[in-house]
Amino acid sequence: MFRTIVKHLKEAINKSIHSVVNILLRSSFTLLFIFMSITLRVHAEAAEKVDSLFAQIQAIQNQMNIQIIGLDRIQDGSKIEVTGTLEQQIQQLFAPYNHVVSRNTKGKIERIVIINKKQRQKDNRIVLPTTQQGNHSVVSVAISGNGSVWQTVDMVIDTGADVVVLPESMIDQLGLTDSKFTLTKMQTANGMADAKIGLLKELRVAGEIVENVEVAFIADQLLGENKLLGMSVLGRYQLNIDDNNQLITLIKK
Repeated sequence: MFRTIVKHLKEAINKSIHSVVNILLRSSFTLLFIFMSITLRVHAEAAEKVDSLFAQIQAIQNQMNIQIIGLDRIQDGSKIEVTGTLEQQIQQLFAPYNHVVSRNTKGKIERIVIINKKQRQKDNRIVLPTTQQGNHSVVSVAISGNGSVWQTVDMVIDTGADVVVLPESMIDQLGLTDSKFTLTKMQTANGMADAKIGLLKELRVAGEIVENVEVAFIADQLLGENKLLGMSVLGRYQLNIDDNNQLITLIKK
């Protein structure tokens, strides 16, 4: 008799526990569904509000937690359809403007300075704003080894360099891992160095596309933080450097 009572009690307790668990599960799924609906609605409303280039840049500024200087120079730009990673989206959003991208030692973007809207002159003249690095002029350049992987870097204008010179660590970053290089010796500020000579598929400066650019990759420690824009690009233009106004003019030959 006692065992029967205990048995019934256990069954009743198990049924009660089962019921409570089912109720909790249903409640959890309901709450999760409500949360997802609210989240999707918020994202949809946010997407609707991003209806201009200015709003797009502000949104990506918040996403990447970077400083953007010169947002007031965005001249009522229309929304741009962008794809790819956040860095690729940045390249597409800032393409209509001369700008300088600053990165930390880990290569992460920290700051973007918008200088002005790009203007192509009728006489095929490109005017580039520069920043100073010691006695050298620096410009912002987008480069790609294979046409699909891009890096935006600050490069020193160096008419004494026969080719574009980059640190060896950028080979992978530019999509050139499987490329074949010609090995040679090259004179640097730190003496003779081993260099890997190859080709960049494209280089973009102020909207101008330069194709099949000869490049030399040198050990990072020999270049430090420097990346040199040499004559494999500059030699295609007549070059005028205006140090007083921090401008460089390129006139296609």
